[in-house]
Amino acid sequence: MISSTLVTLVGLSVSAVAVQIQSTNSAFFNAGIQGCIAVANNADGEPLIIHNCNTEPLPNQDWEVTFFTPTEEDGPARNAGPQQIKVFGDKCIDVKDGVNADGTKLQIWTCVEGSRNQQWISVTDDTFQWSGTNKCIDLTDGKITDGNVLQIYTCDSKNSNQKWIGEPNPDTAEIVHLIGGDSSANGGGPYCIAAASDTDGAEVALVACLNSDFHTTFPNGNITWSIPVEPLTGQIKTFSNKCLDVPNGSTVNGVKLQVWTCAAGNTNQQFKIHSGLSQIEWVGKGKCLDLTDGKSVSGNPIQMWDCVVPDNNPNQDWFRAPI
Repeated sequence: MISSTLVTLVGLSVSAVAVQIQSTNSAFFNAGIQGCIAVANNADGEPLIIHNCNTEPLPNQDWEVTFFTPTEEDGPARNAGPQQIKVFGDKCIDVKDGVNADGTKLQIWTCVEGSRNQQWISVTDDTFQWSGTNKCIDLTDGKITDGNVLQIYTCDSKNSNQKWIGEPNPDTAEIVHLIGGDSSANGGGPYCIAAASDTDGAEVALVACLNSDFHTTFPNGNITWSIPVEPLTGQIKTFSNKCLDVPNGSTVNGVKLQVWTCAAGNTNQQFKIHSGLSQIEWVGKGKCLDLTDGKSVSGNPIQMWDCVVPDNNPNQDWFRAPI
């Protein structure tokens, strides 16, 4: 059990400049990709498209935009705008020919101060509304195919084709502590996954990690990891260039994890982080990180075991705590 006092969740819909604008349509998540608003070229009239965030040149999806202010102690959530949404410094999202009709395609055009066709409101329901109208930026037909040209459509707060969030550009990894085990065995303090040292073959184990307690178990250890963001798969990294690694690619239940020098394409180092308090899965193998014998004690090694489906095994529950 992980104490609720260990983790504070903070909303991420905040003011931002130079970010990706990602769709939250679940079709992207289910496909294991991220979908970004992008353009192919820096030219007037270039269509505004959806594109895989990680196969598009970063400048083509680097937007200057202010997102709505979330609910805070000093007041309710507040819209942001009207505003221009810029890319390449001087191009703006523009309603083609200013036609206020469902299905009108979007483009970029040289920014013109005060242009009605370039004014957008970041609404607290995660939509972008064309100012002065009831139209919102919309993922045409819900298609997640690269190059699908975006449109405006009557705003609908329940329509997943109109939901957008801001994320760093690029947005492929986050720095976290990986928390698991039963905190009550540690006086309510957290347990984290740690690498024993920065050497090939170093063990990976559970440690008490409040303050710097883990140094008692691993004087040269590390509890900080870089993990792939959802829904991506990839390496789980620590130190400067060490990765979580399944020794010799063994699929035997009970094999103990190690760290090893990161190598691109090494299938023994490819993992998927599931949502919230959940599993960390070895990609394509049906194996998950597992707390050996369920023992919440510093130094207990982390092993691989068949993923429990549905996920109701606390030995395979891990929470990522952003740093």
